[in-house]
Amino acid sequence: MANFPAKWWFLVVVLSCVGTTIVSCTDSFPPTHKTYIIYMDKWAKPQEFNDHNQWYSSLIKSVTSAAINPQGEEAGDDDRIIYTYGTAFHGVAARLSGEEVERVQQQDGVMAVFPDTMYQLHTTRSPLFLGLERQDSTSTLSYNPFDYDVVVGVLDTGVWPESPSFNDTGMTPVPARWRGACEVGRGFTRRHCNKKIVGARVFYRGYEAASGKINEQVEYKSPRDQDGHGTHTAATVAGAPVRGANLMGYAYGTARGMAPGARIAAYKVCWTGGCFSSDILSAVDRAVADGVNVLSISLGGGISSYFRDSLSVGAFGAMEKGVFVSCSAGNGGPDPISLTNVSPWVATVGASTMDRDFPATIKLGTGQYLTGASLYKGRRNLSPNKQYPLVYHGSNSTNLTPSSMCLEGTLDRHSVAGKIVICDRGISPRVEKGQVVKDAGGVGMILTNTAANGEELVADCHLLPAVAVGESTGKVVKQHYATHRGATATLSFQGTKLKIKPSPVVAAFSSRGPNILSLEILKPDVVAPGVNILAAWTGALGPSSLPTDPRRTKFNILSGTSMSCPHVSGVAALIKSKHPNWSPAAIKSALMTTAYIHDNMQKPLKDASSATPSTPYDHGAGHINPLKALDPGLVYDIGAQDYFEFLCAQGLTTSELLVFSKFANRKCRHSLRNGGDLNYPAISAVFPESTNVTAVTLHRTVTNVGPAVSSYRAVVSAFRGASVRVEPGRLEFSSSVKKITYKVTFVSKSRQSTPEFGAIIWKNAVHKVRSPVVITWLPPL
Repeated sequence: MANFPAKWWFLVVVLSCVGTTIVSCTDSFPPTHKTYIIYMDKWAKPQEFNDHNQWYSSLIKSVTSAAINPQGEEAGDDDRIIYTYGTAFHGVAARLSGEEVERVQQQDGVMAVFPDTMYQLHTTRSPLFLGLERQDSTSTLSYNPFDYDVVVGVLDTGVWPESPSFNDTGMTPVPARWRGACEVGRGFTRRHCNKKIVGARVFYRGYEAASGKINEQVEYKSPRDQDGHGTHTAATVAGAPVRGANLMGYAYGTARGMAPGARIAAYKVCWTGGCFSSDILSAVDRAVADGVNVLSISLGGGISSYFRDSLSVGAFGAMEKGVFVSCSAGNGGPDPISLTNVSPWVATVGASTMDRDFPATIKLGTGQYLTGASLYKGRRNLSPNKQYPLVYHGSNSTNLTPSSMCLEGTLDRHSVAGKIVICDRGISPRVEKGQVVKDAGGVGMILTNTAANGEELVADCHLLPAVAVGESTGKVVKQHYATHRGATATLSFQGTKLKIKPSPVVAAFSSRGPNILSLEILKPDVVAPGVNILAAWTGALGPSSLPTDPRRTKFNILSGTSMSCPHVSGVAALIKSKHPNWSPAAIKSALMTTAYIHDNMQKPLKDASSATPSTPYDHGAGHINPLKALDPGLVYDIGAQDYFEFLCAQGLTTSELLVFSKFANRKCRHSLRNGGDLNYPAISAVFPESTNVTAVTLHRTVTNVGPAVSSYRAVVSAFRGASVRVEPGRLEFSSSVKKITYKVTFVSKSRQSTPEFGAIIWKNAVHKVRSPVVITWLPPL
């Protein structure tokens, strides 16, 4: 991903002009009334209404035509209203017809109306790997994380409260400031909350409005998690230490969250059919009102204009209230422009590997050994002394077929029974392919990566002996099958291996930049462990997540940016516990400017999809370094008005800006020359299409959070296409000088067809405050 063709940059320009939107999922449902989110101007409430809820109820009643509900009665406005919002933002979610939407858009105080949209989940050793504990000790940090009670709100599929990761032994009483609740339902009572799980709520009205009533005999209409995703992410954030944690013998050790002293509040917003924006917004609104300090959101729904993205709008309101919001970047990699959750006021987290692997071996009939990965542990082991026939329903080309991908119903039992089946990745889940092979009578599976996945190895807990291999190894296996009559192989499993080199590596599936909405804002922000992560699991589902899996485990190993996001959320909670007065932007700055860009072989971070060095479009500022983030030296702080000024510079209309100005009745002061002047920890200089523009100047302000008397000097990377000048070149802080503004001037020497990457580092004897730099030359139109 180091180089992109010039025509790709033309695509960037075109998409920047046109914009993109999330497609409404409710458009696929036949009922006349669909769910819409109506953003309201808080300050426009007429005096005759006692409160905003009364106003919203009156407004909906005024635009709704008479309708008959399923009971044969006239449906009132209370039946139409799904949620009212009043903390992170202001508005109402309601069921409306197309004509009613047109009428409501004409009402005073209505800023915008958008259809409800569907989001999807972005689906141990990491504390040690991240330096949060020593190999020979269970100690974590030199200060007491209970000094400031941090509550992390996890928006996900709920929680399995019986997990030992949520044991509250030794925890202090729940802080008096906490305003959350423990909602009850099937399988979940108030006793399931404790001093660790301090809150649990459910949000399903938007889901039911779009998908129909939840079948409570099949699905828990309560905070209880039967999917496992929410339990896994919550434990990764703040799980209590559990000795002897493992997945059927794999990854044995002590499992603990990033911030084991933090509290967890579970907000269940995702159900079997997806996660709806009206429910997500209500959860964000409620979580902020409850008093969370951090929000961890491992889901996304594509990319849309800032003002049309409900999660972006909700996160802006949370940020205004001082809540740090961490979101997963998505699993659309290695394709460029595949990011979700790109708003500058959220931390966008990509995924990387750790130095732990689960090797498995393929022994071909020729005696050749090949290495892959697997988490298989079952009774149907293959004999290492016996060879089994191979079969592959494809060619060695890149043309995949349904049968080569082992999709359901494509394998013939007569050709598969008793054999090891070679299956290509794609379309269906990896573990489901193994189920298809098993159902067809196969005795094992070799799962081969395609070019999109490269050499990345993601381990799975298969239902039959199965080994995942990289693309190049897969080609060897397929070539062996094609050139040897009666080709055979056997599979064996090696357990857990530590200290893998190189690591970390950027995961192939991790979504990539640039940020198509604003090239001036580099995304993702950072990468964190997201491959083969061990954490707590639901008791309602087997580790493969397949309904046919009878196994039950207390812990499971998952991969995805869903797993990397809670790592950052947990570290943010640690930073908040040490620096309770820091803003969300200061916390994110600390994470970004202390991130590292070299692996454990002291070489540049690599991209798993290509085995070549990754770029800031892949890894953002780099891989998180929690201990250094606790003491970053300098931070780039950003206030809510600064973010609003950024939106003003993006060309949003007055009505579009109203969506973000709900609390302080904000107005554009035009304090930013352009979006690139936002005081972001990363620096992105964009030369416009006009060749007459030969210089771009950006401004930044750093705040000293280290020793009062500190001195820093600037170190700047060399670029082929531009010279870079930083003024001043030295920063001198004192007890009276705590903030200093500097400017960076980029002078174009030769326009490059692809972006250039480098860094500006402010250094002294103790700290290195690193800002990644991207220089982009847009092609002339």
